[in-house]
Amino acid sequence: MVSVVILLLMALSPFAQEAKDLQFDVRARQNLLMGKGATSGSAYYDVVITHQPNAGVLIKLPYTRKGGRFSFDLHHRIAMTEDFGLPAEVTTVIEVLSGGTTSLGVFTIADKISSGDRFDETIIKASDAEIDRFVTPMARKAITMDIRPGPQSVSIVGQTLIITRGTSTTRIDTPGTRIAAVSNFKFQEVTNGLPLKTGN
Repeated sequence: MVSVVILLLMALSPFAQEAKDLQFDVRARQNLLMGKGATSGSAYYDVVITHQPNAGVLIKLPYTRKGGRFSFDLHHRIAMTEDFGLPAEVTTVIEVLSGGTTSLGVFTIADKISSGDRFDETIIKASDAEIDRFVTPMARKAITMDIRPGPQSVSIVGQTLIITRGTSTTRIDTPGTRIAAVSNFKFQEVTNGLPLKTGN
């Protein structure tokens, strides 16, 4: 009897938190689609350096009464050609914008990439152009953030790519340059309890 009462109180408690998956609309330009994962079936999109939200990976989220949690996987975007120069320390910085001007956070992924490293799944490329032949995502970092109540659009844009080889460092922040890849988008609505916490 006591256990039943405890379970009932937990269910009614404002600290109990539930979430449900919701559908969303990826409105990224078609030319940003890198391809799909052969194992996961997940779409991979290129992230470009830009100050224009419409030029980023644009995602329309559904209306929510209490807000929710948006998450995705962040990857380096590397052209693994013979002259790339390995090993290399690669740092990729992106930003997530809401409503065109509000920043939801700046996120970084940093890894040492060595000769022989491979991504964790094969990408079936959307383009068969020679320039895209050697391009691949590398590494994986889960990004999670709170989304406020109501309808909302978010845009994932690139900021900076830093490549260090020995004592030489190259910094790339030229608008239009594709520096990252993103995949595995998920959105959950909070249906009860406290707001979800942002993680990076």
